[in-house]
Amino acid sequence: MSEVSTARFEVTVAESEAEHAALGAEIVARAIDAAVRARGSARVALSGGSTPGPVYRKLAQMALPLDRIDWFWVDERAGDPTSPRSNFRAARADLGLDRADAAARVHRMEAEDPDLAAAAARYEALLRRTFGVASAVAFDVMTLGIGDDGHTASLFPATGAAAIDDRLVAAIGAQPAKGLEARLTLTAPVLCEARTVLVLARGAAKQRPIASAWSEGPEDEVPARVLLRAQGRVVWLVDRDAYPTG
Repeated sequence: MSEVSTARFEVTVAESEAEHAALGAEIVARAIDAAVRARGSARVALSGGSTPGPVYRKLAQMALPLDRIDWFWVDERAGDPTSPRSNFRAARADLGLDRADAAARVHRMEAEDPDLAAAAARYEALLRRTFGVASAVAFDVMTLGIGDDGHTASLFPATGAAAIDDRLVAAIGAQPAKGLEARLTLTAPVLCEARTVLVLARGAAKQRPIASAWSEGPEDEVPARVLLRAQGRVVWLVDRDAYPTG
């Protein structure tokens, strides 16, 4: 493991997939513990995909105060929550959130609703009830990834999604040419308010988008650049192959 600090974020380079998972789980667990100690509960926002799976499975082995953790989702694909494509399904299985002491505090996005705009509005209302109407929606810890095209959450390039700032949750239309189904996603203002953001990336294909995300430029071109204006702690946890060398 090696660490790099910048004015805007921290970078930790893991030497193996096992170390990547262990470090990611430790960062999330420490953020949860700090939140419970400070405020009595922790609010976590989860991303899907294959990269966070090992982190979540390692986290599930830890002694977490499940009766004090609320679990939310960063984004979700439109469709059945039991589908193999569902971010909810994958994260719940990896974390063991179907347990009785956790299930009542699991808050999934209802992306199976044909009216995604209505589903987005319901999730936004849930966030407002949870965090307070007059308070910032500041998750204690949030996991994110970065796509080969530079997207994060479901904020995709050249769609204007990174610029949405008038709502907390947005419905994102399908992009058939790219094979992307419609989605629900937290918007950039929510990502930027999180107290701790953990960005997970592995593999050489991530070098170029990570380098772009770390540099100034249009957010619509590389939506992960929104994290350059994050208010809280941002940790990029990458493996050696993903670390930009140029």
